[in-house]
Amino acid sequence: MSTAGFPAGDRPGSTAQAAPPGEGVWQAVAQLALALSEVTTLEELVGSFTRLGVPVLSADGCGVITAAHDGGWQLALSTSFTSALRARFLYEPRDSPLPACRAARDGEAFFLADPAAARAVHPRMQEVVEVTGRQRWALLPLTAGSETVGSLAVSWERAGAFTHEERWLLQVVAAHVAPTVERLLRTDAEHRAHALAVLTAGALQDGVLQAPPDVEGVELAVSYRPAGPNAVIGGDWYDVVTRRAGDTLVVVGDIAGHDRHASAGMVQTRAVFRGIAWDSSDGPARLLDRLDAAVAALQPGTTATAVLVRLERTGAGFGLRWASAGHPPPLLRLPDGSVEVLADGEDPLLGVDWSSPRREHRHPFPEGSVLVLVTDGVFETRDVSAGAGVRALAAALAEAGPGDAEEICSRLVRWSSTTRPPAGTSPREGTRTALDDDRTLLVVRARGAEASPPAASRAGASAPPRAGGAGPGPVAPPAGGSDGSAAAVTRVVSLPPEARSTPVARSVVRSVALTGGWDGDAVDVAELLVSEVVTNAVIHGRSDIRMCASSTPDRLLVEVEDGNDRLPELLPADSEALSGRGLQLLEFAADDWGARRVDGHGAFSKVVWFSIDRDR
Repeated sequence: MSTAGFPAGDRPGSTAQAAPPGEGVWQAVAQLALALSEVTTLEELVGSFTRLGVPVLSADGCGVITAAHDGGWQLALSTSFTSALRARFLYEPRDSPLPACRAARDGEAFFLADPAAARAVHPRMQEVVEVTGRQRWALLPLTAGSETVGSLAVSWERAGAFTHEERWLLQVVAAHVAPTVERLLRTDAEHRAHALAVLTAGALQDGVLQAPPDVEGVELAVSYRPAGPNAVIGGDWYDVVTRRAGDTLVVVGDIAGHDRHASAGMVQTRAVFRGIAWDSSDGPARLLDRLDAAVAALQPGTTATAVLVRLERTGAGFGLRWASAGHPPPLLRLPDGSVEVLADGEDPLLGVDWSSPRREHRHPFPEGSVLVLVTDGVFETRDVSAGAGVRALAAALAEAGPGDAEEICSRLVRWSSTTRPPAGTSPREGTRTALDDDRTLLVVRARGAEASPPAASRAGASAPPRAGGAGPGPVAPPAGGSDGSAAAVTRVVSLPPEARSTPVARSVVRSVALTGGWDGDAVDVAELLVSEVVTNAVIHGRSDIRMCASSTPDRLLVEVEDGNDRLPELLPADSEALSGRGLQLLEFAADDWGARRVDGHGAFSKVVWFSIDRDR
C-alpha cells in the first residue's frame, strides 16, 4: 500500500505509539465480518460498518466509494453526513483529485491527521473538511485479489496523529470490507446484465407481438404469456394483417421448442409471413404453402404449426376462410351459444416443404359469433391429451358468457391459468399448476360494421405490456382541444446513451412544441429542461433512452425513460455542487415534474417527466 499523502510526523516510522488492540476489538471485528457477509447492497454495508466498524475505530462517520456506471465515482455515506456533503460530492468524475477517489483509482492510502494535511493533499479535500466539520480522515483502497474495487473513508471530529496500531487496524477492517464490495459490485453487474437482457427481450416482444389493430366490423383481443416465471418472449406468435386489398388475415403460430432458438425462429417466421402476405391476394392455404417453403429454405431445422384465417366480408357480415399447418383447430361460438370445433384434418407442419397443397375451409361468421385461435399451451397439461384439452376449451368458451372480445379473452385466460379438470373428469382429477408452455389466445368477435370498437378492445388489456412506462398521464394525448385551437401531437424516439442524443432530444421537443402552437419562451424552457433530463439519462442510465414528447391544448409533456431504476433525489440548492442542478432546474422552471420506477417484464427502469402548462 502506498503511503502518499501521509502528513509529516505521521508516516511509518513515527514514534507515536498506542496500546495493542484488546480481545474486545477482535471480537468486534469478527462481528463486523459476519455482518458484512450478509449485506446485499452498498447502503446496507455502510449501515453495518456504521453500527459495528465505526465504534471499533472510535470514529464519527464512514463512507464507501465505488465506480459509478458512467465511469466516475459514487459515494455511499453514513447518515451522520449532512445533505450539503451529499449534494457536493455524491458523484465525482473519474479524474477527481479527492483522495477518496485517488485511493479507489490508484491504490494510494491517505491518513490525514488535521486540516493542514487535508489542504496539502488538495484544496477540495479542505472543502470536505469544512463542509463536514471532520478534522481527521483515513482513506484506504479496497483491494480484492489484484483489483482495487473502491475505497473506504473513515472520519473523526477531532484532529490527531495516526498510530501504527490505528493504521494497522484500519487496514484489517478494509481487508474485510473489500471482498464484500467486490461481491456486491459483481452481483450488481450481473443484475444489470440480466435486466438489460430482459429489457431487450421485452422491447423485442413489444415490437413483434403488438396489440391488434382496429378492424371495422370486428373486435379483437389477444393474450400472450411465455412459458416459465422469468420468460419474456417464447416461440408462440400471432398477427393481424389488413392487406393492401382491404381484407384481414388473422394468424396464430407456434415454433417447436422453448429456448432462444424458438424465440429467434418466431421472429423470423412472423417477419416472413408479413412480407409475403401484405401485398398478396393468395388465400390462407396458398399463403401457408408459401410460408412452408420459405421456412424450409431460409430457416433449416425450424418447424412450426400455424392456423391462418381470412375474414371475408359478405352481405350478412363476415365469412371465415381458413387453413391449418398442424395447429390446434379454431373454435367458433355461434350467436346461440353453441361451440363448433373447426377441425380440418392433418395438414402438415411448416418447415417440411410439403409438396402437396394444403386444404382450405369456409364457414359463416355471423354477427355475435366469437372465433378463438390458441396455441396448445392454453389447454394442454402433462395429464391431458390434446383432444381432451380442445374439448375442455370448447366447454369453457360455451360457458364464458356474453361480453366483448376483451371480456371473453380474459375469462378464457383465467380458465387456462387455474387448476382445472379436463372435460369428462371430476374437479379433483385434472390439474393445471404450472406454466409449462407458451400460451397465446386470440379472440375475434363479429359485431357488425355499424358498431364502434369499444375502448377496452383498442387498449388491448390482455395484449403484451410495453417494456417502459408512462409519466403522470397517458403517453398519447387526445386528438385536440374542444375549440380545435391547438394541434395535438406526440413523438416517441429511442436514443443511444451517448452525448449526441441530447441535441436530438432538443430538436424533437422543439418540433413537437412548435407544431402544438407553443410560444417561443415555452419552447426554450422545454429545450433547456429536456437537455438536463436526457443528459442525466446518458450519464447514469443503463440502457438506451426512450423519450416521449406530447403536446395537447393544455400542456406540453416530456417523459424520459432509462434503464437505471434509481430515482433521482432533489437536494438542497448549492451553487458549488457538481451534481443535482438538473433537478433544481426542473423544480424552478417546470409547472410540474416527477419520477417513478417502472416494472417492465420484471426488469425495473425509471421515467423522469416534466410538463409545462399553456396558461402559465
